[in-house]
Amino acid sequence: MDIKIYDKLAKKYDLATKIVSFGIEELWRWMFKREIKKHIKNGVLLDVASATGEMARVLDFDKMYLVEPSSEMVKVIVEKFEKEGYKKENFEVVFQERPHIKMKKDKKEVIIIQDTAENVKLEEKADLITAFMALRNFDDLKKGIKNLDSLLNDGGYFAIVEMVKSDSLIAKPILWYMNNVVPIIAGFLVGMKEEYKLLGKSIDSLKEEEILENFKNYEIIKKQKLIFPIATMIIMRKNGKDS
Repeated sequence: MDIKIYDKLAKKYDLATKIVSFGIEELWRWMFKREIKKHIKNGVLLDVASATGEMARVLDFDKMYLVEPSSEMVKVIVEKFEKEGYKKENFEVVFQERPHIKMKKDKKEVIIIQDTAENVKLEEKADLITAFMALRNFDDLKKGIKNLDSLLNDGGYFAIVEMVKSDSLIAKPILWYMNNVVPIIAGFLVGMKEEYKLLGKSIDSLKEEEILENFKNYEIIKKQKLIFPIATMIIMRKNGKDS
């Protein structure tokens, strides 16, 4: 993943995403939240490749770790949670060298970590890991998932929404839109036409089977397509003593 792209995009990320997806990504986020809450309502959340933090904000767990490698995206996350009433605290990091920001509101706590899925470490294990439109941006998918797995409690949940390669006839016009129309819109909105051309290519490079082969120690409890055949939601439970 080229972090500079996300640094440049950060301030207009939410607007650009809403426009190019016609608001459908927002609908997917709502569907994702609804399904997650059927299985786990609260606990320790680790949201990976958080972008502007919208997925974590919507889930609203009592303790949330947001992992995002872009420093400019981290700034947007902080601003967003400040608007929600969270306040920054002095936070001495003792468990790793990556930048951390701790924010609190009453009994709720958010810890923002500028790091990648492949390298992040926590001082505790999560009950839920979410990866919303994140896996395609991992530099090393196997390494990233293996590291995240080590940060999840036995019996914990790993929840994914991702756009993946599809041979469906309906997928062809969607990919054509992603490859030809989205870059034009993005060029107009944020001056990033060339960068958005990578979106369609990244979708076409990742298969659902490629994701699932990294989760052999998990029970799939929900798997469905989200309106478009290129979008899939997978919710899994990690096998272990707590299962």
